[in-house]
Amino acid sequence: MSNSDFDIIFRGDIVFGHQLADVKLKLQQLFKADAAKIDSLFTGRPVPLKRNLDEATANKYRDVLLKSGAMVEICASDKSPANAPVATRPARPKEPESSRWTLAPVGSYLSPVAQVTSQPVAPIDTSGLSLRPAEGNLVDSAETSHEINAVVIAPDLGLAAVGEDLMSADEKLELPLVEIELEDWEIAAVGSDLLTQDERPVVVPVAVANSDFSLAPTGSDLGQLKLDVKPVAPDISKLRLAE
Repeated sequence: MSNSDFDIIFRGDIVFGHQLADVKLKLQQLFKADAAKIDSLFTGRPVPLKRNLDEATANKYRDVLLKSGAMVEICASDKSPANAPVATRPARPKEPESSRWTLAPVGSYLSPVAQVTSQPVAPIDTSGLSLRPAEGNLVDSAETSHEINAVVIAPDLGLAAVGEDLMSADEKLELPLVEIELEDWEIAAVGSDLLTQDERPVVVPVAVANSDFSLAPTGSDLGQLKLDVKPVAPDISKLRLAE
């Protein structure tokens, strides 16, 4: 195969995300052709845009066309669809999917009727309900809870001046003064014993015979009470190792 055996084939497809009108305008600027010439490329048939190119030049043309939004492919010239009999097929619209979207009227169902799940209607007993006039209470007097008006005695209160005594002289309690004789008291030196020898309580030491006591080795059983704990046997029959 020589170095000039590649064709650029265009079938009318556009790159996802591009608008058809923008792609046609870019192709007009790229090939310096009119709108009718560019529209003839969008028939759904394979059209060779460039023939007999080397591989590097063909890749360069493809990159430029892809940036313009035209979906092209590189084929060997002897296997190019333009050189083989091509079955005609109807032209397919190239408008993006969003161009076929519309706004549904307000209140319309967005799902088909077959996909709408019917909800059961809960029975409500309205036999005891009735309409009353717009004015007045909605409940009878027998249904209204009567509140007891509490009598609150509010004496003539006023604000006292800042720093004033809030209790009058006749409201204060007279506390008797305790007479303490301090004639024999004096301050002891720091660290002195505040109790004399005869003021100290006599503590008789308890005689403990420790001749039979000894230290047990670490970890020995000292006869302490042990908790009766039964071992738990978990059921692992349904457990398995994940791969």
